[in-house]
Amino acid sequence: MNGRFFLGIDGGQSHTEAVVADARGHIRGRGRSGPSNHAEQPGGRQRLARAVGESVRAALGEAKIAADPAEVEFEAAHCAMTGGADFKEEVIRSIVRARRLVVGHDAPAALAGATGAEPGIVVIAGTGSVVYGEDGRGRAVRSGGWGYLLGDEGSGYWIALEGLRRALHAEDGLDELTSLGGRALCHFNAGDFRELAAAIYAGRIDRDRLASFAVEVETAARQGDSVAQRIMSDAVSWLVRLVVACSRRLQCETCKVACVGGVFRGEMVRDLFAHELRAQLPAAHLIAPRFDPAVGALLLAYRAAGCGPTAEILSNLERTGRR
Repeated sequence: MNGRFFLGIDGGQSHTEAVVADARGHIRGRGRSGPSNHAEQPGGRQRLARAVGESVRAALGEAKIAADPAEVEFEAAHCAMTGGADFKEEVIRSIVRARRLVVGHDAPAALAGATGAEPGIVVIAGTGSVVYGEDGRGRAVRSGGWGYLLGDEGSGYWIALEGLRRALHAEDGLDELTSLGGRALCHFNAGDFRELAAAIYAGRIDRDRLASFAVEVETAARQGDSVAQRIMSDAVSWLVRLVVACSRRLQCETCKVACVGGVFRGEMVRDLFAHELRAQLPAAHLIAPRFDPAVGALLLAYRAAGCGPTAEILSNLERTGRR
């Protein structure tokens, strides 16, 4: 291959995305594949290898650089993986060849993408949740991100689980009436709550599918269901609490704050979050993400190679990197 090329990979719970760019920041190709999380589970290594290999191959194909990742040695590559690196680096190194290869957690790439590689705080709320911040002086902190059993407050999974719990409470006469029960039976195609609970405990409804019910909870909240409204309000409050904790640990209350992930796709959540953040951290600057996390990983690849990112690279990414 001719020229120097850089690679960014965002490996998440819903999909894996690869971005290939040249040394000046021109996006040459993108590729997507399936999820690359749960690599520790049976078949997880094969799923991770397939997701990374397919996404990089698709990006190289769109860029017309090569037909196979084995044919390319990148100047630098940064792989941002949900749940951190653990043994994923071993799998990724067998697929991606780079002079400088970094495999790490997805949060730094999400922040780099959101702020254009500047200091700040990013709130990631998809299936799981975590808040991550950097002060620009070498200090980085993380709040939350303890997983679906011990944390993930405000995430899609947390919202969905709270919705199901409150629906069952209403069924047992412990809580006020709500539309969430009927929505759950319809969403999961279950005949009754016993059947639904059995499917969840038997693993026939996995975490990702369960988290998809969060959309129904938000819809119910927008349509006036008071139980769903309280769940969404509690979710936002948790996320803002994590931001406040992160800002205090960074000793910076005037930092930029950006939000990414499926939970923030709804206007209701974005409005609730903006209102709560103003109340709890009035000096913070809420910004729209500048780039997506895959481009954030690419920015970290440039940094690993000592290439900035420069103003020219950022400008070219602005022109060629938006989806």
